[in-house]
Amino acid sequence: MKPLITVGAFFKIGSHLLDENKKSLLIHYFTEFILGSIGFGVFIILLYLNQFSFSLDIISLWVFLYNGILFTYWIWKSDAKIWEKSIAGSYFLVIEIIIASTFNPF
Repeated sequence: MKPLITVGAFFKIGSHLLDENKKSLLIHYFTEFILGSIGFGVFIILLYLNQFSFSLDIISLWVFLYNGILFTYWIWKSDAKIWEKSIAGSYFLVIEIIIASTFNPF
């Protein structure tokens, strides 16, 4: 009786799956790097617009903007149901209103 799969073919299949896992992990870390870079870029732009004077207003404005970016990314990528996204969206709006009330325009 001939085996369905040989030992060599089994390891080849296993290494292929490992390569797929590595690719998936690499894409995940690259996505996190891009999101972090966007956040850092927004922070630098806000500092530039405020003549590089660091203040609590800049931090609260950055948190306001970066929360919006991250929430938008989550809404786009999430497999959650629409009612779960709605609840998260209403919570997000409440948080954004609270954050927006803390900063003064510069």
